[in-house]
Amino acid sequence: MTTALPTAHQMNRVLGGSAWLSVSLSPGELVRATEWSFSTGAGSAIMVAEFSTGQLKQLDPGGQFGQRLEVPNATTLGIRELKKSDGGMYSARVKLHPATVRDCHFHLAIYELVPAPEILSQVHPSTLGWCNLTLRCQVPTTAAMNITWGTRDHLQDLAWHHISADGQSLHLALPPGTWNDTYTCSASNPADRKSTSVALQSLCPSNTTHATMWCFLSIGLIVAVGMCFGAWFWRRRRKRKAAGRAPMQDCPSEPQYTEIKRRRPPEGDEQVLSSPPESPAQSLLKPTPVTSIYAQIQLSTPRLLT
Repeated sequence: MTTALPTAHQMNRVLGGSAWLSVSLSPGELVRATEWSFSTGAGSAIMVAEFSTGQLKQLDPGGQFGQRLEVPNATTLGIRELKKSDGGMYSARVKLHPATVRDCHFHLAIYELVPAPEILSQVHPSTLGWCNLTLRCQVPTTAAMNITWGTRDHLQDLAWHHISADGQSLHLALPPGTWNDTYTCSASNPADRKSTSVALQSLCPSNTTHATMWCFLSIGLIVAVGMCFGAWFWRRRRKRKAAGRAPMQDCPSEPQYTEIKRRRPPEGDEQVLSSPPESPAQSLLKPTPVTSIYAQIQLSTPRLLT
């Protein structure tokens, strides 16, 4: 009687590693012999090893597996130094006492080792003290890798995070007070996983320092412009006040002379009207006329009769 187990156990291993294929038995079952076969799915299966009476018999020692096979017990097959060509379907036919046969299948997949990823950061200009940056998870390999990001909060607040379509870039816009977290980039395949972490405190303070510096520079520039404008306005106002004042006339340094023309004597019957005689009081109150020296000389000149 033959009992087939339809379950195929999936096993993922890395290139150069080891794989151990083991059949699980119920307590009390006794094994007489175990046959191991291998198939890549392209053709018929080949027998690779047989375990009987406590000894391993390798059926093709110079073939694909060479000396890389190990059988530590009746239901376990070990393969060391895995190669890409070792991937495929392995079948174990276990012969039990008294006359039972059990088949078990293993699908072995071989993957490359995942190199440690590198996190590249690019800080963007920020406003209001926020930390805006982009983290990129770069894996130095051409093999297909699954890229994931994680934090202690598992990226629950999607308003502050945006992941690119390929999963490699993580865009962050974080307000102050949320920079104490550590972001982890993980690169993996079904057989291996590597991670790299970065603390935001090592990235955001530099951005904040630049923002603070620019803030102080802007304030200083505004103050300087204000002072220059104030000085210009004060000088302009002072010039206007000086222009509104009337200029003072300087006193003449030399005496001013007045030319007095000599009056012609009356002709013919013209009579000279004389003013009435003045009283002594009026003569005292009458101001004395101011004449120049030239006028006095002209008055002292005798009149010429025509």
